[in-house]
Amino acid sequence: MTIPRVPAAFLVELHDVGFGYDRQPVLDSVTLNVAAGTFTGVVGPSGSGKTSLLRLLLGKVQPQRGHVNIRRGLTMAYVPQLETVNWNFPVTVAECVLMSRPQGLRS
Repeated sequence: MTIPRVPAAFLVELHDVGFGYDRQPVLDSVTLNVAAGTFTGVVGPSGSGKTSLLRLLLGKVQPQRGHVNIRRGLTMAYVPQLETVNWNFPVTVAECVLMSRPQGLRS
């Protein structure tokens, strides 16, 4: 007998999200699901809504349309976009990425 696997709930869910500033839309009809055990990167040109998306995920702003669901207790990390490099930053990019990985998955 085969027991079907029940898919794990998504850790992050955005459904038909819209957001903007002063009547200027920034995000329109964004739907995104992030499953457990995955890495997700958000890339795009300046002004494309990456920071606004991050602010929505962190709960700093509320969507004007749609809904955002974040699993309670979820830890998120991000690498900020900077025009200059702080050579005194105490960790490497690789170390920064590894900080978010479970202890057993570090290599």
